[in-house]
Amino acid sequence: MIALSTAWYSRSKPSVGATLEAVAKMGFEAVEIGVSDALPFRLKELQKALKSTPLRVVSVHNICSERKLDPTNRRGDWLASPDEEQRGAGVAATLDTIENARALGASAVVLHLGSPPIELRWEKQSVLYQLMRGGPVAEERLGVSREELLAERAEAAPGHFEAACRSLAELLERSSGTKLGVECRMGWHELPNLDELSVLLERFPDPRVGYWHDVGHAVIQDFLGLADQHDWLRRHRDRTIGVHLHDVRERTRDHYPPGLGEVDFEPLAGLLPPGALWVMEISADFIAEEIALGKRHLEEAGFCG
Repeated sequence: MIALSTAWYSRSKPSVGATLEAVAKMGFEAVEIGVSDALPFRLKELQKALKSTPLRVVSVHNICSERKLDPTNRRGDWLASPDEEQRGAGVAATLDTIENARALGASAVVLHLGSPPIELRWEKQSVLYQLMRGGPVAEERLGVSREELLAERAEAAPGHFEAACRSLAELLERSSGTKLGVECRMGWHELPNLDELSVLLERFPDPRVGYWHDVGHAVIQDFLGLADQHDWLRRHRDRTIGVHLHDVRERTRDHYPPGLGEVDFEPLAGLLPPGALWVMEISADFIAEEIALGKRHLEEAGFCG
């Protein structure tokens, strides 16, 4: 069964009720509650709206909390902060999300672990794109090498990775049986990279901790030469909780409906373990008809049953 994330919402009427109604009309049976500026999280409002549809909630994306959040912590990035006050606030908001997931009947929460605060990190992501496309010519023109940028991340990451592990330990100690899926990210600087994920899953054998695969992010990391897009699943298939399904264009722009980009989804269906949650995570820029066609494209690629 394919679910749709409420990262997509009804732009004609951006409300929780209208969005859930539109999702059900597209033929979905389930949703992931995503993080959205247009649909601020309100538990009772969401529960009331769900009762008017046949939809069930399979997963919730961190952070879904009614507390006031710093914009830099909207998706839980403070879990990796070495600043203990920040990290504690990230843990508290994530615990809210876990409790809200339980109240909604979801089995999993999707986690971002954050990143080192490298200066101009997204601008440097653009530089990496140019280096991968242009090779030595681009390196000479830009005056920086890919190796230099990756060395900056390698130096900054360990302290933030350890902070993220402390946060994860606290979440396990203070929460219930909800599964926590650590998502692969699209940024060169973000945690975890493929090797860090392996270390984390070895350090936390608790079955509540697992991996959440994001197809678009993995494709972008592959283009940047950071990890083969399928190695995340080849290494960690047995610990994979779920997947965000979306397409990519020009190997840099994601969250397109499947079938409107360059991703071959057929190999992915065979790499995912039985029982993994399938969630389409699509930008609100697309209309319902495009979402429905994306769902059909996935079903034809093996995401059915």
